Amino acid sequence: MSRKNTHTKLAAVNLIALSGLFALPAQATLVINVLTATASTSVDLGAASVSGPQSNSAYVSQYSNSSGPFSYTGASAWGNSYGTYRAGADGNGVFNSVGRFQREVSLTNDNAFATDYSLNFFIYYGSMSASNYGASGSGFGSYDLSIKQNNSTTLFASGAKLESNGTLTTTGTALTGANLSTGYYSWGGTYVTLNLGSVAAGASTSINFDLVSTAFGNFAFDGAGNGNGDGGYGYGCNPSDFNVESSSRCTGSVYAALGDPNDFEGNTGEPRQFLLTERPTDQQVPLPGTLPLLGLGLAVLAYSRKYRLR
Repeated sequence: MSRKNTHTKLAAVNLIALSGLFALPAQATLVINVLTATASTSVDLGAASVSGPQSNSAYVSQYSNSSGPFSYTGASAWGNSYGTYRAGADGNGVFNSVGRFQREVSLTNDNAFATDYSLNFFIYYGSMSASNYGASGSGFGSYDLSIKQNNSTTLFASGAKLESNGTLTTTGTALTGANLSTGYYSWGGTYVTLNLGSVAAGASTSINFDLVSTAFGNFAFDGAGNGNGDGGYGYGCNPSDFNVESSSRCTGSVYAALGDPNDFEGNTGEPRQFLLTERPTDQQVPLPGTLPLLGLGLAVLAYSRKYRLR
């Protein structure tokens, strides 16, 4: 056998041995979403109209509305697997409405080593308003957002309640740019990063989202006529703006919503609002099978060097 052929074969063995170090099973994390949406409304102290709960792994959407002689209310909740979501409620007169969106993310570490995980997502801007518009009575709008791990450990919580007399009560983390003006509370987009800790190889953990938006009102009806709210459009009014010939009733109104203000791009599915990142918990230990391959590669390299020195 010529020395040239021997070198060629040794080079081929080197390549096979070293390439084996990278021909390993791909790292992976299994993520399963369960989405649930519910909407509930009632007016004039009547029975509630409930839409849902609806559960799906890709997209859920529920809407409900109720109307009475002078009252109106609506609620909605929707969300999709790659991040965008919304829950809202509104009404005028005597009403109670609740929109609720829930997401359970089951995460299984399919890597062959313990892995640290973090969750990054974006809370879109939103707002609340509550006013009696000169009518007697009271009401409030609120949102409550809770994110837990394994349905027990709270990772993030934010809540606010705006009453029609202007009182604002907040809990948990204030959202970016939160601002209170007369009868109006709003906030900007908020980026959130949550550390989920280390998950052992083959083990699982879950992240549980719960977003509830509520609008409640028990307002009197001032003025004359038979419309609801401001000309039937669901807004309050000032009694001084109306006379006995008016076709509308003056009453209070409430609005509350948190989430994505726009519909999602259903054709892309880009996880722009809900991103999961991972990294090995410690310095990665070579997977079973890599050490023999490494030994083979080093042995071949040593033999090749010894042969060349002859």
